[in-house]
Amino acid sequence: MLFDVINSSISDMVIHHIGSHSDNSENVYSQRPMSFSEDDSELPHLLKQFFFDSFREPSLYNFEDMDDSVAKMVASVFDNPSSFYENSRLFAASLYENSNHPNIKSGELYVALFRDVRIFDQEVRCLGLFKSEHKDTFLKVYNQEDGLALGYDEGLDLKKLDKGCLIFDIERDKGFVVALLDKAAGKSEATFWKNDFLGLVTRIDNNFQTKEYMDLCKSFVTDIFRPSREEEPENGIERADQIDMLNRQVDFFKGTDIFDIDRFKEQVLGNNESICDVFDEHIAHFEEANDVELPKTFAISKEVVKKGAPKFKSVLKLDKNFHVYIHGNRDLIERSFDKEKRMHYYKIYFENEE
Repeated sequence: MLFDVINSSISDMVIHHIGSHSDNSENVYSQRPMSFSEDDSELPHLLKQFFFDSFREPSLYNFEDMDDSVAKMVASVFDNPSSFYENSRLFAASLYENSNHPNIKSGELYVALFRDVRIFDQEVRCLGLFKSEHKDTFLKVYNQEDGLALGYDEGLDLKKLDKGCLIFDIERDKGFVVALLDKAAGKSEATFWKNDFLGLVTRIDNNFQTKEYMDLCKSFVTDIFRPSREEEPENGIERADQIDMLNRQVDFFKGTDIFDIDRFKEQVLGNNESICDVFDEHIAHFEEANDVELPKTFAISKEVVKKGAPKFKSVLKLDKNFHVYIHGNRDLIERSFDKEKRMHYYKIYFENEE
């Protein structure tokens, strides 16, 4: 995880109910922030688990416009913590106004201010905005005079936070550092949380650059540098060559601290002019489609590499009979065709059998 919350604590927290335009329900505001009993240390611990445990994605964001309403509210809370409750109501009102899609459900908005959250080797304050829309039914076992009985209740699953953001009081001049959670990402109603309500843009850092280049390299192999197809046999390559290319890509990201496009082309693409040209076209198409310019050199994020490497599968699947894992020397595996059996086959060379 990019941040450490072991020593963090909740300094302020309030819950408001967010209505829904689809059923004409309105917001219901708590009249004051929550207070925690000194004798109850379990509730703050469970709340931290609920708020933080779902944030596993290393990509970070910034507010696009620091003069936008939500960004200004965030700055106000950090500058004047006594304005926490007042601004929490403004967050709730803004969220309601930006929840116009008919699929957006009513739910609870949790606004929490944390102390001593560690990120980028600094301990900072963190403002969290979280929305829960779904409740689960839980069975309860309780004692009666004649034995045990079952009942049920409705509540929140600590592992099912629907939407959230963590805003760290750092890099204010760049729009703060924001971690985002949205379980509805990819659906038509998902844009309201990130774009309409929060107004976030991707933070261009080493994590983002590493992830984008790893995704680009993988898609280059799977979409372009791919095995032959019956309808276009002249454009393809052997599956073993494709796996070898994936392995070399992963080895490159794991084995170096600095990404350099020229070194990548030399070590992974073999400085093959035609392959390098197609790879450049692949990058240019991505940059144009996403309105972004990727750097030619940057520091590689090892955390992103560790998470992304398993997606580069090095398995050669032969019908439903065999799986061949290719991890090393491509020259030790050969593909051919048996005319008598009318079947393809692989010849594999090795020294030791285990």
